[in-house]
Amino acid sequence: MFGNASLQEAQSILVNRFAATATRVYEAGGGSASWVPSEIRNGSHTTVVDIDETQLRNNEYATVKILGDIQTQEFPSGTFELVICYNVIEHLDAPDKAIAQFFHALAPGGLLFIGAPNPSSFSGWMTKFTPHWFHIAYYRYVLGYKSAGKPGSVPFPTVFHRVVSPPALIEYCKNLGFNIVYFCEYEGMIYQNMRQRSPLIGELLRTAVSFLNALTLWHKDLRNGDYHIVLEKPIGTADAPKSAG
Repeated sequence: MFGNASLQEAQSILVNRFAATATRVYEAGGGSASWVPSEIRNGSHTTVVDIDETQLRNNEYATVKILGDIQTQEFPSGTFELVICYNVIEHLDAPDKAIAQFFHALAPGGLLFIGAPNPSSFSGWMTKFTPHWFHIAYYRYVLGYKSAGKPGSVPFPTVFHRVVSPPALIEYCKNLGFNIVYFCEYEGMIYQNMRQRSPLIGELLRTAVSFLNALTLWHKDLRNGDYHIVLEKPIGTADAPKSAG
């Protein structure tokens, strides 16, 4: 599946659950761009927490803006019906602590939507084993982001804590008490970007990854560089999260 189709599927779950209600939304690491569907956002009370002052200053939609660290930011139990954490957990030193905070802050029946790159993919390997200056150069000269690497601009340093890997993330979230509503790995944007900007390099990249897939006996598609997951805090769940160990 491609990213747009998966995103639409995940967002449709959110819309079906919350479009007809006044939703309390927490965008964790939301910065200046929202991944909340407009059907929800237009009638919501949105709290954005971000560690980057520039990103917060550029935010034009949040009801409440908090300069803080989502790994330690605490809210009373049941504060939100929806938590969004998109392209953030890969940058955290302790994403497990952040997710435990999300679980605590959600009301029973609430949803957590996470989007993140997959560290166990070809693009994930490239990210892990290349320096940050290389990522900046890729964004600036290949993707065309002239402000790449400047304050408040992508790419941000990537950590890839072990819990960011989809199997570990799913296990951890189940142990916290979450139900898995939706999960999908999809082809990373690197392939589409390369095909558009340099068809020859794009074809070489496709061939190389196909060869690596063959080495795994096609047990895993290494093109799946990103994933979406929607999790639910079940009704009747105890307010306090389980130990984040």
